[in-house]
Amino acid sequence: MHPGTIQLEGDATSGRAYVSEFGRFRDGRLHSNYAVYHDRYQRTPDGWKFAERVYEVRYLDTTPLAGSAPRATEAPTENESSANGRR
Repeated sequence: MHPGTIQLEGDATSGRAYVSEFGRFRDGRLHSNYAVYHDRYQRTPDGWKFAERVYEVRYLDTTPLAGSAPRATEAPTENESSANGRR
């Protein structure tokens, strides 16, 4: 989530929140997207509540990425660590 905006209008308010998502599904598919939540809030005796939330995808990319993620059990060798500036 990225900072968005809220416009106060008495007991009914609207706002936006910006989202950037990146993921790999269990079946191997990938996606990257940028989206906006368009929100309406309502003041209640228990505080502010969502009255409506609309999710609008502004950009979607399902292009496969090159390479693969490193395996969590593989640690770099001493030579690889030194070559990358890590000690």
